[in-house]
Amino acid sequence: MKNDVLDVLLYIFERFENDDYFIIEEAQKLADELTEVGFTEGEIGSAFDWIDALATLRENQEEHLFEQIHSDGFRVFSSQERRILGQQGLSLLVRLEQSGLIDFAARELIIDRILALKMDTVSYDQVQWIAMMVLSNLEGYEQACAWFELQADELH
Repeated sequence: MKNDVLDVLLYIFERFENDDYFIIEEAQKLADELTEVGFTEGEIGSAFDWIDALATLRENQEEHLFEQIHSDGFRVFSSQERRILGQQGLSLLVRLEQSGLIDFAARELIIDRILALKMDTVSYDQVQWIAMMVLSNLEGYEQACAWFELQADELH
């Protein structure tokens, strides 16, 4: 997956930003709409797979899959994570966690979804968008989502 899949995800996110959830039955209509605006079937399928994986991760998170991880531990980022996220992206995640806007489980979900895009690198803005997409699909992170929206408003 590359930048084009991220573009599809951003399109979907912006389209359904105010909806509480995405109705799977509408997937074919959405796929048709995405095709009409110029995305390929491969990009659309990869974006839908990414969303499905996020839903699965959300369910696992809700079932306390992350209980076995000690939240007071020290996270060492792999060389691949450092390369892809860059210093600014890593700093953003650390800052969000240290400020209490996200916890270790949300951080790991964000990193998982970034790595799932299989991009060589992601920009700071892309990390923000992906984090906002992930957090908006989790319960209890409304304050973090509001923080991201405030950041976006300040830029415009």
